[in-house]
Amino acid sequence: MKSRAYHSVEQCAGAGEGRYMETTGDVITAADADIGALQLGVSSCEIVFDSRTEVRNLAAALAGQAQQRLLLHTYDLEPVIFDQQPFLDAVQAMVRGHRDSCFFILLQDGRSAVQDGNRLIELSRRLSSRIQVRRPQAEYLDFGETFLLADNGGYLHRPLYSRYEGTASFNNPGTTRRLEQYFKEVWERSQPDVEMRRLHL
Repeated sequence: MKSRAYHSVEQCAGAGEGRYMETTGDVITAADADIGALQLGVSSCEIVFDSRTEVRNLAAALAGQAQQRLLLHTYDLEPVIFDQQPFLDAVQAMVRGHRDSCFFILLQDGRSAVQDGNRLIELSRRLSSRIQVRRPQAEYLDFGETFLLADNGGYLHRPLYSRYEGTASFNNPGTTRRLEQYFKEVWERSQPDVEMRRLHL
């Protein structure tokens, strides 16, 4: 069965909406969390992290449970986080295993990702109807935050892309909606990265 190509965030967003409830959870550190036991749409604790390993594990766990969509805002597709096999496997499982799923990426600077052969870029070329990469317009390039949104309630957020401190939750629709609103605004004003295509050629 032929898959549909999605071009707006709303087109691939709807099917998971009923899974999420507004909840208030405890705050725990990633070091104390059993990440493998956290459930997307259920576990409402806020997780505080401060290391590369914790970011990598949380990103893979969120992606591994997403069924409808992933939204990623990133400066350069950090290979130590997003070019890791568990994350790549999770992305492929979502887009191939769920008919209406999609992964949208806002990438501020794709030059190093292309030159270094980031496998997520290659995956987006093979699965271009499901994984799309755009570059924000110049007015949005000063935004220095990194975040990953999973379905309608999971998020991972780092206020400074150059640091690993931040928070995550597997069930916080409020924070997810706030970040999603910004993502939508930027996405709707962005275009596929011409430089990325040129470097590929």
